[in-house]
Amino acid sequence: MTQYKVVITDFGMPDNDIEQEELTNSGLPIELVRLNAKTPQELIPHVADADGLIVQWTQINSEVIDSLSKCKVISRYGIGVDMVDLVAAGKHGIMVCNSPDYCIEEVSTHTISFLLMLNRHILVQHQFVRDRKWGTGPAPGGAPVRLSTQTLGVVGLGNIGRAVAERAKCLGLTVVGFDPYLKADQFAALGITSLSLDDLLAQSDYVALHCPLTDETRNLISTAQFAKMKPSAYLINMARGPIVDQAALYIALTNGTIAGAALDVLSKEPPEPTDLLLQLENVLFTPHTSSWSGESSIQLRRSTARNVIDVLQGKPPRSVVNKQYLNNGR
Repeated sequence: MTQYKVVITDFGMPDNDIEQEELTNSGLPIELVRLNAKTPQELIPHVADADGLIVQWTQINSEVIDSLSKCKVISRYGIGVDMVDLVAAGKHGIMVCNSPDYCIEEVSTHTISFLLMLNRHILVQHQFVRDRKWGTGPAPGGAPVRLSTQTLGVVGLGNIGRAVAERAKCLGLTVVGFDPYLKADQFAALGITSLSLDDLLAQSDYVALHCPLTDETRNLISTAQFAKMKPSAYLINMARGPIVDQAALYIALTNGTIAGAALDVLSKEPPEPTDLLLQLENVLFTPHTSSWSGESSIQLRRSTARNVIDVLQGKPPRSVVNKQYLNNGR
């Protein structure tokens, strides 16, 4: 029986026991190699003979892909695949897989948590009491507004964006959406009003970003887009940092173009300690942890390994994200 080599390029968890268990239980003779390469150059010497890659954040660029002599599958820990050159992988006949049903509950809950904290001014009220004060504390932009009078605009209505919309409607918010890949009947089935991006920005009290990072969405929200938002509106970015022009965001937050923001992602992660955005009091931050739970971590690790197993067994994996680029070159 053919011996397979699977390389984990990088990982943030303390071990890879779950992945090893899945690979072992497949019955395939698989050698699992664990690396923690930070750059493509570190990775290349170790992957030439790999049959599969499991990737967290290391850039799998065309140089890495060209170095692969027999790889059949690249499986990503997560939903986004912006760190993989999908076109280059497709040209080499390599399937790129993700876990599209991972962390839907976690990220959608985190989004709503941010929204509620912004609406109720929770952070400043918390600090007010920690400062040994009581009574009506500071209220940036005035008293909280009833959610039932407000609108949430969701940019990107994939699995997570749809879950956010459902949760928001339960809280009484009006929900509008922008997603150029959804048809009118799909919006109708979701009970969400379809708007252009400009109209969504103009009408929304909260704008939540849940779209993937692509050439099309890089710097999707910049100076011109902030100018269309209400001065009382908040931006919530749960997707990828580079979807927002961070320099433009800083200016919008400091000159009152928008009221504030809540960010689980930044353009550079981790940010520089001198990043001016970190000094602003009208921004909530979490360190790209919105997907985090005990259950989601286990689910992700199993499904990521399962993608590799399926391909090596000649089965179609659950989710191939570069179908349009695949050929039979290998």
